[in-house]
Amino acid sequence: LALGGQVVQAAQVVAEEWLLKEVDLPGMQIVGFEGLWGAVIMLALVFPLLYVLPGSDSGHLENELDSFAMVRSSAPLMAVLAVYTFSCATYNIAGIAVTGALSSVHRVMLEAFRTSIVWIFGLTLHCIDPTSPLGEVWTRYSWIEVLGFGLLMVGQAVYGEMLKIPGLKYPDLPAEAPLASPGAMKSFTSPLPPDRH
Repeated sequence: LALGGQVVQAAQVVAEEWLLKEVDLPGMQIVGFEGLWGAVIMLALVFPLLYVLPGSDSGHLENELDSFAMVRSSAPLMAVLAVYTFSCATYNIAGIAVTGALSSVHRVMLEAFRTSIVWIFGLTLHCIDPTSPLGEVWTRYSWIEVLGFGLLMVGQAVYGEMLKIPGLKYPDLPAEAPLASPGAMKSFTSPLPPDRH
């Protein structure tokens, strides 16, 4: 499942870059489509499937009707869901902005860096208060995580040509197009290259 999740995430960021740069869709429209399709899939497939499968939630694997009733009757829970929805939207908008401004490789590197920040925060939290149930203990195997993370970052930097290794041949960058994309014209920017304004 972890490998499958990585494949789906890789396909998503590559598809986003293709939609942004080749099809020339606006980033907010792509985020909107992702949200719309996610909602349709959850409402039409996942929620009904979870409801009909047997489980410990009133005889269902997940009783969404009961969940909706709990949300409707609890203002704090509704506030938490609103904050969570806002944070997910902000995260996706920022991600698509990085993909549009740089590339999907840069976005994946930033997401890997985010993971390391969470891990470092957990380690720090445990160091500050070892009795806390939160945080993560530094073990003798934690060095393997550090080395693996470093290898991941270096590999992505080499692949994205941000880190160039002497002796390796890198392809030449394509020449810039004389006119800006149709998306730039939709944004009311000049179709001329920056040095001709």
